[in-house]
Amino acid sequence: MISDINICVDRDLCYACGECVERCIMDNLRLSAAPCRQACPLNLNCQGYIRLIAQGKEVEAAQELRKYTPFGAILGRVCSRPCEDACERGRNFGDGAVHIRALKRYLADTYPDIVASLPGESKSASGQKVAVIGSGPAGLMAAYQLRADGHHVSVFEAENKPGGFLRYAIPAFRLPTEEIDRAVVYLKEMGVEFQTGQAIDGQVGFKELEAYGAIVVAIGAGKGRELDVLDKDLDGMVSGLDILGKAKRGTLPAFGGHSVVVVGGGNTAVDCALTCRMSGAREVKIVCLENPLQMPAYAQELREAVEAGITIENCWGVRAMDQTPEGRIRLSLARCLTVFDAAGRFNPQLDDTCALHELTADVVVSAVGHQVDPGRLPADLFDESTGQMAADPLTHQAVGREKVFICGDCLTGPSSVVHAMASGQEAAKSVDRFLRDENLAYGRDYYAINGLVTYYELSTRRATGGPRAQLKRLPAAERGLTRETDQTLTCEQARKEAERCLSCGRAFESNKTCWYCLPCEIECPTQALTVRMPYQVR
Repeated sequence: MISDINICVDRDLCYACGECVERCIMDNLRLSAAPCRQACPLNLNCQGYIRLIAQGKEVEAAQELRKYTPFGAILGRVCSRPCEDACERGRNFGDGAVHIRALKRYLADTYPDIVASLPGESKSASGQKVAVIGSGPAGLMAAYQLRADGHHVSVFEAENKPGGFLRYAIPAFRLPTEEIDRAVVYLKEMGVEFQTGQAIDGQVGFKELEAYGAIVVAIGAGKGRELDVLDKDLDGMVSGLDILGKAKRGTLPAFGGHSVVVVGGGNTAVDCALTCRMSGAREVKIVCLENPLQMPAYAQELREAVEAGITIENCWGVRAMDQTPEGRIRLSLARCLTVFDAAGRFNPQLDDTCALHELTADVVVSAVGHQVDPGRLPADLFDESTGQMAADPLTHQAVGREKVFICGDCLTGPSSVVHAMASGQEAAKSVDRFLRDENLAYGRDYYAINGLVTYYELSTRRATGGPRAQLKRLPAAERGLTRETDQTLTCEQARKEAERCLSCGRAFESNKTCWYCLPCEIECPTQALTVRMPYQVR
């Protein structure tokens, strides 16, 4: 029990939902949000649903997750886990961060009817129409938020099925197609309209959307980057995004007996390598500039690649490539001395004095990143200096076009699924304010105004010991393109993992302005808060 003059908060009961802070009419309460929540781009109350799992209140935990997003099943599989990087358990106790993403997936898979339930309360219909261009993570989140805000939403997707990057660039062994289909069905049940096979290209395409009250651009970064030395016209040269897209469409040819070299060090490169291996390639190598610690690919994905027999050639850059008389591709590699310059900019330097290292392969996959396709939209939406689309970083409103809002990778450059979703959410907030003629920026940068609490009373009193849970994975011999590698936690595993949480966050009294009005106490869902007042008043 912690007593702050008038407000008592029972830390054993509080799961830092913030309800009391919202209810306080005197601005007296503050939420010391846990580091995991602060790190989450979507501001999910990780501590809340984890604490509830630990207490055996799994239905309430699923409801707490649903308060923030209906896409728990997707995020529980492919979120980049910034929350776990910030977890105080992992940072201070040496036994690993709480497996936050796995617990999110556990709730989504165990209680799908709750985690993906339709909103209980939505704003009344506004009569306004919004067009969303693109149905990747940013577009889906924007569509969800705008529909929940009462607007009519039409999503335009160039492909024949919605999902964008989720459907066509993330392998099914990481994110099953069924989970994307469920998300789309959910949005349709909300009333979101999808128009597939509808590419909105150039000025003419934009002009057709003038009848809409606002336009959200969420086209992603779906064009593969190309290195000057990678000759795309060589026989056997393919794009990484093309490989992943064909694998998801079921049109990827078998690589039986072929040798494959994948150029790149990120998650896309690793996914391409695994996809080729699962498609029958006899030998797969990844060639990248970075050393093992610098590779942007997630550590777990790199381990999966090694388990699959894939060789990783670190610290090599492609100097030249040509076709051999036998029709194979020969790569001439130079040792990479540095990847980034003193200012932290990507500026690889290759050693011109060393002997070149040669590799030959039947297929070479270029997976060195992706970018926005500038040919799809009006030129005035782009910043010439960066190649990215130009918009206000806080409100996402396009420069020079007040009814256009930009979000996701087409604004920020390639990022993670959770960051793209957060960008779509912020763009939707701006659209809602724009359509209601409200100030777009007011109160948005809350933490910059009020500051963050960065000190926590770390204690294991509410947590158990033990190392981080080991996720069950399919044996390497059983893995395949359509078989999900990672498995869901069992009930027992989830409970034990949740019990490791230190419950860092809490509500506390800040301004000593309490008027004993009691909404904070009455509305607390766990009766964790008590207002101390003179007995004559109560």
